[in-house]
Amino acid sequence: MFPETMNRSASFFLLPLNGTLFSAPLRGISSLTKLFSALNRQKIISNSLTVLFLTFFGVSHAWARTEILNLRHWAAPEHTRVVIDTGEAIQYTVEKSPAKVQLNLSDVVLVKSIPREYILNKPGISKIILTPLAAGHVRVELLVTGKVEATVFKLKKFQDKPYRLVVDVTLPDREKEESKEREQVKVVKKDKIIVIDPGHGGEDPGAIGKGGAQEKDVVLAIGKKLKETLNAGEGTRAFLTREGDYYVPFKKRLSIARELGADLFVSIHADAARNRLATGSSVYCLSTGGASSAAAKILAGKENMADIIGGTADDSNSNDESDPIILNMFQTNTINQSKALGRKILNSICRVNNVKFSQVQEAPLRVLKLPEIPAVLVETAYISNPQEEMNLQDGAFQEQLAVSLAGSVREFFSLPEKNVLVATEEKRKPDKSRAGEKRRLFTTYKAAKGDTLTKIASRYHTEVGVLLRLNDMKLQDPLFVGRTLKLPVSSQDSQGDKQDIGKAEATTSPSPVRPGPLRYKVRKGDTIVKIASRHQTRVSAILKLNHMKNSDALYAGREIKLPPPQL
Repeated sequence: MFPETMNRSASFFLLPLNGTLFSAPLRGISSLTKLFSALNRQKIISNSLTVLFLTFFGVSHAWARTEILNLRHWAAPEHTRVVIDTGEAIQYTVEKSPAKVQLNLSDVVLVKSIPREYILNKPGISKIILTPLAAGHVRVELLVTGKVEATVFKLKKFQDKPYRLVVDVTLPDREKEESKEREQVKVVKKDKIIVIDPGHGGEDPGAIGKGGAQEKDVVLAIGKKLKETLNAGEGTRAFLTREGDYYVPFKKRLSIARELGADLFVSIHADAARNRLATGSSVYCLSTGGASSAAAKILAGKENMADIIGGTADDSNSNDESDPIILNMFQTNTINQSKALGRKILNSICRVNNVKFSQVQEAPLRVLKLPEIPAVLVETAYISNPQEEMNLQDGAFQEQLAVSLAGSVREFFSLPEKNVLVATEEKRKPDKSRAGEKRRLFTTYKAAKGDTLTKIASRYHTEVGVLLRLNDMKLQDPLFVGRTLKLPVSSQDSQGDKQDIGKAEATTSPSPVRPGPLRYKVRKGDTIVKIASRHQTRVSAILKLNHMKNSDALYAGREIKLPPPQL
């Protein structure tokens, strides 16, 4: 009779008790076993019905065990994280020795698809061995190297994340060494220090586009390009909170900024929305109260959960930055500086991508809670939008964003830009009509497809405002392909500068002249592809101009020729 009352296609079954049918949810064999055990203890059903139920479902103790679903790992310079995914919360004990960290898991079953051995050779861990034992026990051995500290903790199921058992193996000596190095930067610093924070990482992928692009990957690529761009200029020195695919808790990101004595903190992210038509870049600063808009409130809610998704132990997840006393320490000046930087970023990034909000948004974002350091969060584009997802994965687009952000930072600090053009006056016969006229040196440039004033200003080491004044333009004026623009050339540069990386013809009249090849000094980390992308030319053109082959080595310090801007 009981099998006939079972609704096999539904998520519940019918339970006959004393002639009455009761419905109970079907959530798996384990939960049903617990239900009948509880009912049996209350003498609600008879022993015969319990036996009938268990016989019908074929329940055994082994079937009720929790499955180990997966084992994953990430490595940072000073620690390695191992994550064990499970179907339910599990019980475990930990044994530690100088050679290994051993986890003894109870009442679990190891699925066949999981390897029994992992060769890691990562910081602190050389190998992981999983051994199934009798009576539903599994032993997990982490073979450690050097002096390490291990922290083991459980995480509850959250959103699309299953139950997790996390093991963090850290190298305390390396952590102290890195901390001392950061402190030393603060002691001897001569330049403005900018800390770049690529969002998410490791266990936390951030937003994921329809095409599979992950926020953590694209923002790291943009962050690295921004670091390279800032470090290539004078007066700025940039550092990343993470250099690879691993998660850094909020508390440590802020600690890194403080140890370095940062003058600025820029967190890089990619937005997402259910509406895949949503597009645009936006900039956020901290609000010690509520959010400035519904969108800002939603964003803060998503970003502030990163520690939960990324996984932190209870002690490291304590949000001391959210303490009202600390928030009260925020100076109006610091928040105003953050807004000022945000406005400069919006004015610049609009030349690279559509802007979602024309004003800097405010939200109670945990990652920006630095009382003494101006900080902004930049949503570069919508990874949920198919076109912007493609853009975020494109190296040229990433480079444009980096150049735009770097220019905003330099403008914020009022750092002078060195002009890359060396003026060479055109030989002319004396013109009496020009007697007493002050000589103005400039070159001309014809706008190409994809050009923006920000990109042109960055390429020729000038400012957007200078280009606007020189060409009688307004910021909102469109830049049409083929338009001839005047580019400034300082009289000081006309006498030459060994560190200048470009050379072009200059003129003393509005008549356009054809510039000669630019000259560029190769920097560490440069490739022909990077240089070609940065200067909007082709690799083949650079190779031909310098009589090079693809196989030729490119040494730092070598001066190469670049094709002149198209007129």
